[in-house]
Amino acid sequence: MSIEDKVESQMAGNRSLTERIASHVPIYKGYKQKNLRRDEDRAVRQEVARALENAKTDLSTVQRATVNNLELMRDAERVRAKADKYYIDVKKAAGGYSGFHDSVKILEAELDGLISWDARLIDGATVLKDQTAAAARDADGGIDLKATLRAIEKTIDSLIEAYNERESVMRGFKE
Repeated sequence: MSIEDKVESQMAGNRSLTERIASHVPIYKGYKQKNLRRDEDRAVRQEVARALENAKTDLSTVQRATVNNLELMRDAERVRAKADKYYIDVKKAAGGYSGFHDSVKILEAELDGLISWDARLIDGATVLKDQTAAAARDADGGIDLKATLRAIEKTIDSLIEAYNERESVMRGFKE
């Protein structure tokens, strides 16, 4: 079962009796489904942020282990700064809301696409978390971290690129 399906089934199970009955009224049904998609999108982004918090903790451990090597310390700081920027971007991401007078409208199909996109971001954040956990273990074991930091930086760069594409879709610049 994909992360999207898990989130959707959990949210469907949390609906009250009134919400389940009202979901059969055509006008309310469309309105409620759009709001549920927004809630699903927010829940997925919160999961990405949680994984990134763990990765940032591991990167702090790695950074502390590099204080004796100036070049490695700079690399660790650059990687940590990228992870921080990505974390902030995910936390402040637009949530799929468009007002009545907004020039760019977020439609149901686009919200479904965003949930799928965000689920891929969860997979990437999980890979990043695994990489940073391994780097923290390597740092504690005194293993050289240069190649590991490069791999982590590439992962973060690809996550930032995917996130930027998501934001372009949200702002109506890309389909």
